[in-house]
Amino acid sequence: MDSLRDAGADAWEVASQRAGVIAGQAAQLNADLVGLMVEVLETNCWSGGGIRSPEHWLQLMTAVSPAHAADIVAVARRKGDFPELEARLARGTVSLDQMVVVARHVPAEYAESVTEFVQAATVSQLRRVLPKYLFEPGTPGPVEDPPDPVAPVDDAPRLQMGLRDGRFVLRFDANPLDGALVEQAIREAKDALFTAGDPDATLADGLVECASRSLHQTRPASRREHYRVLVHLDADGNGWLNKRGSLPSRLMKKLTCDGTLKPVWTRDAKPVSVGRSMRIVPERTRRLIEDRDGGCRFPGCNVTGFLENHHLYHWSKGGATDIDTLISLCPRHHREHHQGEFSIEGDPGTPTGLRFTNRHGLPIERDIPDEIPAPDHPPPEKQPIRGWIMDTTSINFRPTG
Repeated sequence: MDSLRDAGADAWEVASQRAGVIAGQAAQLNADLVGLMVEVLETNCWSGGGIRSPEHWLQLMTAVSPAHAADIVAVARRKGDFPELEARLARGTVSLDQMVVVARHVPAEYAESVTEFVQAATVSQLRRVLPKYLFEPGTPGPVEDPPDPVAPVDDAPRLQMGLRDGRFVLRFDANPLDGALVEQAIREAKDALFTAGDPDATLADGLVECASRSLHQTRPASRREHYRVLVHLDADGNGWLNKRGSLPSRLMKKLTCDGTLKPVWTRDAKPVSVGRSMRIVPERTRRLIEDRDGGCRFPGCNVTGFLENHHLYHWSKGGATDIDTLISLCPRHHREHHQGEFSIEGDPGTPTGLRFTNRHGLPIERDIPDEIPAPDHPPPEKQPIRGWIMDTTSINFRPTG
């Protein structure tokens, strides 16, 4: 029995030592990723080509999860705020997960004060203490009470909209109650886009979604038809809105690629008929495409709702509308493709059949060498003992200086 206990103790000790070394090496490599992202953020080389954010770029290039990519970028954005903890991450004695909690919750002036606590605490303890700790960077100067606002004579909401330099411009102002109603509607629509998988949806995207919902839900059908957007088309692929200026070619390509159209056909610059409303991609085909793709096909994009179908060979150039020539793209990537940010070619019928290239002609994909070199960091320092029972209510951090 004693020999079994000794064998168990020996195995525990060996495994613990290996775990410490591997944890230190993982911290050192994560420090390298953080350093890489510092350079990427400084040079802005991540942007363009359909990449939504630095987190998206890192997720695509390293095959890490969206959450892990967000953690690395969060630490990179705080570069220089915690010099001692950054040095310990590079030496392997502080983990990336510990640094993430600090980066998300600790002001820079408290860097020196929290260092030893971070070194000794587990990630769970850091998550319990730091988000709830009331950091007080300094006593703000006196702030004068703002003057009482003067209520306008006319409290009704006001709206101005129209075209300016080829852009639709809208200006809206209202009393606080009406404004709050409009704001909440836009935020709800933005949140719906976020829930559907678009983490970079903006309030402007939410406003467009509100308008789209309203027109789709208008009853009766005759009223909905009355407010449908009319697009004038000619045989040369040109288009313009009713009573408005011409549409840029990139918008025409996107519109005729996927959308609900009510075309006004013209001959010799004169309208000859108003066609029936038609969907470029039939509903049955659309469902088959979305079921096959399972979301936006752009590399690393997580959007699974509000998808649009894209013709690999454009409809205006004679491209067929069938499963072998259509792919699913989220509105953002569909728009950026037609703006020339990236190109797509290949066979959409297989998971790896498509090839995406950015505006420089470079492939948008991970670049893994055939022979991966071993890490060349010095051996990590001995891991500290963490997680002692501590009275977190008595912790008192002090700002530097």
